[in-house]
Amino acid sequence: MLKYYDYVVIGSGIAGINASESIRKQDASGKILLINGEDRLPYKRTSISKRLSAGFQKEELALKPVEWYEQMTIELVNGTVSQVLLETKELILGNEKIQWNKLIMCTGSKPVEIYPILPPWAGLHYFRNAADVDFIRSQNKGNEHIVIIGGGVQGIELTEQMLSLGNKVSLIHHAKMLMNRHFDDFMADHLGQLLKEKGVEVFLETQAIAMQKIENKCFEIILDRGEPLRYDKIIVSIGTMPDIHLASEAGLKTNKGILVDQFLKTSHPDVYAAGDVAEHSGGLVSGLWHAAEKQGMIAGANATGKQFEFEKTNFRLKLNAFNQYYFSMNPQIDNPEFEDVICQKDDKYYRLFFAEERLCGALMMNDKDKAKLLETAIRESVERVEIMRVFP
Repeated sequence: MLKYYDYVVIGSGIAGINASESIRKQDASGKILLINGEDRLPYKRTSISKRLSAGFQKEELALKPVEWYEQMTIELVNGTVSQVLLETKELILGNEKIQWNKLIMCTGSKPVEIYPILPPWAGLHYFRNAADVDFIRSQNKGNEHIVIIGGGVQGIELTEQMLSLGNKVSLIHHAKMLMNRHFDDFMADHLGQLLKEKGVEVFLETQAIAMQKIENKCFEIILDRGEPLRYDKIIVSIGTMPDIHLASEAGLKTNKGILVDQFLKTSHPDVYAAGDVAEHSGGLVSGLWHAAEKQGMIAGANATGKQFEFEKTNFRLKLNAFNQYYFSMNPQIDNPEFEDVICQKDDKYYRLFFAEERLCGALMMNDKDKAKLLETAIRESVERVEIMRVFP
């Protein structure tokens, strides 16, 4: 006899956790199955690249204690779904076939791979989950030359962590400046100078095009700009892409991600998607923690019969690195339709963007105490005259 659940959630990141919790708030008795694809309790994934050098216990970063699942009567299982069957509303989990009434896909994202440019024999690691932290820590000898590929938030955090473990670090980034999706020239240059002061060799507008073995476990990476670079290990953090393989194989409509409407419903009336895997109208895939958090809540509630809309909202990005604090939220750099005001005081930097005299975006550096105020002001479209009373 098939196991039956009123609700099945595939994926236990923040979207999956919030979807499960939201279901339970709306439906006190429906059977919920939350499928976790890792070897530990669901955890805060955004913390792992900040904790690599110090390490952490297996359940230290758990989003919820094990007792929470029991209290909420949410059945949590560790396993991998190999197939979703839409016609019969079933899925294959390990050796079991599960029947579902409503399904929420929170399968998240996976690292962008750069094979075959970088072969698997060459000390190469992709960084995505807690198991990657365990492996990299177990392999770290200190005093090695580590190459980080990727100059986004995670790449910067990994650079700091590998330096803390006693290694020499080089960072390769394809764009003309670090954090190019979220920073302006000033903040990117500030960060780049900081890395150089820490001894990091930074290669911008550069890509790895080939590799070769030199001797023993020493390798050489060939760059499209400049001389070859010798190294001991490479950690790749060049971004992620929605993990849509289950959805596309099942027959759901996909593009970059799983296509959803304003209610987070997919092309199947009983299947929803939330978090990094969901693609909204206009091709938007958010890729941010707080967006996944909100989407999970909405998808879970709507699976019980509610009709809450997901409104596209700007979410902030923050970077804490080398005792510096960087904040970015909907910056309108080089967009002539928006006005901007730049303020500097000591080591603090603010760049505020306005549309029709109302705050619509901001960049900020080293004023963490004002981060929440700034985030709220952007969401509420505070008038220019009001917000300028707060910033120098």
